[in-house]
Amino acid sequence: MFINELNKKEAVHFINLFQSLANADESFAESEEELLMEYMEELSVNKEDIKVTSFNNSVECLKQCNDRIKNIIYFELLGLALTDGSYDKREIDLLNNIANEFSISSSKQKDFLDYFKRLNELYNSDFFNFEGKIQSLKEEAEKLI
Repeated sequence: MFINELNKKEAVHFINLFQSLANADESFAESEEELLMEYMEELSVNKEDIKVTSFNNSVECLKQCNDRIKNIIYFELLGLALTDGSYDKREIDLLNNIANEFSISSSKQKDFLDYFKRLNELYNSDFFNFEGKIQSLKEEAEKLI
């Protein structure tokens, strides 16, 4: 939703974190692969641009970003962790590590998680006023970031 705000360097480190998180449960799901391709397209990053680096190096580089960029990265990674329907301990540990390094408060983390719960409820509900609900969620996400 906001990922296009990242510059090229931030985008490359985000992709590295994405891959680390997606592989944390030792299962790179098809939905995660599709999402990775969508992110790379939205970020105008191709495979040749990706310089594989360690999780810790990517986190360290991204710690220097402003709070909005760090919130966007965490928000998107949390969404990824919830994509495959499983949210295992290794993914939680990685997300907690990122949140800690990015100084994202536990209340902000909870707000993000609650947002994705509401998004899931929307997708599992009837389509009454679907467009209005989507717009409302976009506005809510903007306030969270």
